[in-house]
Amino acid sequence: MKKILLTFTMLMVLSITGKSIENNKSFVLNGHISGINKGEIVLLAFTKSGFQRDTSKIENGNFCFTGNYPNLVQGMLSLKTKGLGIKSTPRKTIMLENVEMKLEGSVNDFKNAKITGSVIHDDYERYQKGRKPIMKLSRKERSPALKQYKKDFMQKNPKAQFSAYLVKEETLFKTYEELYELVKDLHPDLKKQPYVAQLINKVENMRRLEIGLDKIMDGVHPVSYQVNKEYKGKHILDVIYLASFTNNQLCALKKDGTILILDEVGKIANKFKPSISGKPTAISVDVENNIYILSSEMKLVKKKIRGRMISKELPVGVECQIFSKEGEAIGHYKLSGVHIASGSRVVDQHLIVSDCKLKKIQIHDRTSGELLKEIDDMRSCCGILDFSVNHKKEIIVANLGAFRVQGFDYNGNSLMAFGKRGKELSDFHGCCNPVSVATLSNGAIVTVEKDPTRIKIYSKKGAKQIKGIEELVKGCNFIPMIVDNKDNLYLASEKKGIVKCSVAK
Repeated sequence: MKKILLTFTMLMVLSITGKSIENNKSFVLNGHISGINKGEIVLLAFTKSGFQRDTSKIENGNFCFTGNYPNLVQGMLSLKTKGLGIKSTPRKTIMLENVEMKLEGSVNDFKNAKITGSVIHDDYERYQKGRKPIMKLSRKERSPALKQYKKDFMQKNPKAQFSAYLVKEETLFKTYEELYELVKDLHPDLKKQPYVAQLINKVENMRRLEIGLDKIMDGVHPVSYQVNKEYKGKHILDVIYLASFTNNQLCALKKDGTILILDEVGKIANKFKPSISGKPTAISVDVENNIYILSSEMKLVKKKIRGRMISKELPVGVECQIFSKEGEAIGHYKLSGVHIASGSRVVDQHLIVSDCKLKKIQIHDRTSGELLKEIDDMRSCCGILDFSVNHKKEIIVANLGAFRVQGFDYNGNSLMAFGKRGKELSDFHGCCNPVSVATLSNGAIVTVEKDPTRIKIYSKKGAKQIKGIEELVKGCNFIPMIVDNKDNLYLASEKKGIVKCSVAK
């Protein structure tokens, strides 16, 4: 099962963006499998639009799949084995593109079925054949040998689209420093392929922004914090997002949609539970102290997987409901082009939203929900993508999948970036970090890391960790953070309550 899940994960994230080689055609796969008269075969694929599962009937050993794959995607063919007397499910990897392909194979040796009609799939099979002798080496010898083999294959086949696919495979979970090392020595012809050229452009832009933390924090004095042990919010559980009012009262969103208003000592000054049809995910507050509640509209989808009917709720849209501080409904609308609102801020006439599924920051009109601008190239992870807006009205993103903090203007122009994966205090550790970010009034930047929990203040003297913060979450879970007008920090944990960190005098 672990191998299957790993394979599915790889299928989900590996696709080559750009025009298909045969973009005026559609995908057709005609197949014949000896040893089976009737049955079913499944084609699994993860595309940019999500998980796709198609089933074809097998009649007299023949089957057919059709579809549209304008971008190269890796898929998997899976035979249903009921009544065949086979214990393990026969599977076959296939490269999917918009061409006509044929499959010839047998039920007893399905993994070695012959697929023709696709140059890209031919290159895939040739690549896999070259890997076989390496896989027989010891574990210690195998890893460097496979790495060198992949590099040699790409260099010897620079014009093959499958080589660009291998570059894409190599970019998974890499820092930009590692990406630079990857692309700098590629063959000149491989660098011309659309995906690789786009990747190189991104890497060069990130290197241009790498002016150094000392320059980013030039003139920013360090700030020290201490945990406020008298704060009563530590008893308030199930909080999933935070916002701050102009009078420094805290606005907290609970998992069930309840809104809490807390004074500066953590006592509940008011609370109300609005009628929300979807799943609440984030809140924000405008200068008039109106509360914007974002919730995902969920749809129950049923799918048959491995012979079992599975029901799962999936997000299909986001609704914004606006309430006064007293709980009076003011307005509502649907946000165009948003799947999941994983973070939000209201600034001037804009409602800014992060979407962890689409991996974008989106700027909307706060009164109508109209989408005005998108900033992409985010690398979300674990269903997390959050940001803040500083006093200069710059969008500061916790781009956790890239282990970076990045700054953008409202037009999507990159302003700065810092951070990398590592073990030093100034680095970001773990699976993917930071999960939250904020800016203090003097320009210092605060980051939040999970697993283990670590809160750091970046200034001209580098990173300084706040002491006394206990472990707030387990594993890859979000830790909401907000900063009030007095530079007090608030962190929320569903199990540990709300923590307040005050400026140390």
